[in-house]
Amino acid sequence: MATTFQLSILTPDRTVFEGEVEYVQVPGSQGYMGVLAHHAALVTVLAPGTLTARAAGGAEERWRVSGGFFEVGNNRATVLADSLGKTGATP
Repeated sequence: MATTFQLSILTPDRTVFEGEVEYVQVPGSQGYMGVLAHHAALVTVLAPGTLTARAAGGAEERWRVSGGFFEVGNNRATVLADSLGKTGATP
């Protein structure tokens, strides 16, 4: 079983997602980046693109993000998105 970490996806209006994931991929200002549990601390600007979160069972959820910020630290990741739109999920 993969090691998980806490992911929070927030917009100015609401909390979009709060839960344990094993992987998250975000559209960073310098290109897409993937994060696993125990990743080094970082803060980056988000570019428009697709944000992907994978749960421990392998199911993925995707959102279209227009921009914002991404922070990782202490086995926790937070997406502060300007706006999000759901793009789908895979089993």
